[in-house]
Amino acid sequence: MGNLGKDFESISRKEWEEKTTHTSIDYNPHSELPVQLEEVERIYVPLATAILERGHLQDVEQSIERNKPTSPPFILGVTGAVAVGKTSVSIILKSLLETTRGNLTVDVISTDGFLFPNNKLKELGIMHRKGFPESYDYTAIVSFLSSVKSSSGEHHAPTYSHTIYDVTNTKKIVENPDILILEGLNLLQDDPKTPAEANRPSIRDFIDFCIFLDADEEDIKHWYISRFWNLCNEAVANDNSFFNRYSHLSERDAKEEAAMIWDLVNSTNLRENILPVKTRADLILFKEKSHRIWELAFKKQ
Repeated sequence: MGNLGKDFESISRKEWEEKTTHTSIDYNPHSELPVQLEEVERIYVPLATAILERGHLQDVEQSIERNKPTSPPFILGVTGAVAVGKTSVSIILKSLLETTRGNLTVDVISTDGFLFPNNKLKELGIMHRKGFPESYDYTAIVSFLSSVKSSSGEHHAPTYSHTIYDVTNTKKIVENPDILILEGLNLLQDDPKTPAEANRPSIRDFIDFCIFLDADEEDIKHWYISRFWNLCNEAVANDNSFFNRYSHLSERDAKEEAAMIWDLVNSTNLRENILPVKTRADLILFKEKSHRIWELAFKKQ
């Protein structure tokens, strides 16, 4: 778990289950999520309730009921390493936040859409550092979040495809959600091009509550290798897939390739840029190899 200092209160899974109410739910938003129904009921349902309480979203609900203009969206961040499960947790929380409070609207976007396109990364000579702080259009992320927080109407977020391994031409429309879930690697990082003393807004400044997903690096590496192999399999019949170039490899060779990429790229990014800022989060969830949460650490209020 590492030393989190005195700013966090750690709660074991057993303690969390004892202090929270378990609710049976009819929940199956995505059959491929690596999370069992029991995990959703025992960990994520009470977590969604805790987020609603900490976000003072009762005021938002009252405004909706009275047909009054709503407050700026509550921005919930979900961050952590590559392949740690950010997208899965975001999907789970979106479903639960919508069902727990049926009158709330929830959108999800990823900062992956704000990566520089591959041709730009190649031009800058940093294609091999994709996912590192300098590979994102940090200013565009801050501008988007500032606009979402300060003005109503439609906002257009760029999108990313893991299949083509690049930013797409499709925009996701975000229009006055009550909650915006923002997931990505870089939520807790400062702009790499701006000196700290410049005191300019950071992504973290716009996030009302941020969750950091943590796990043993060997487990995350295993999840990454599995995802890589699945993408290779899916690419066999898709010439447009970035992973089609690996589709001729045997399972053993593909997994060795994935392990090499992890060690050279993702592990370095994790150690240098992601883990050092995890204590900027409001909540750290510690995952076992099975994706089961074994401990939670809340930042003291």
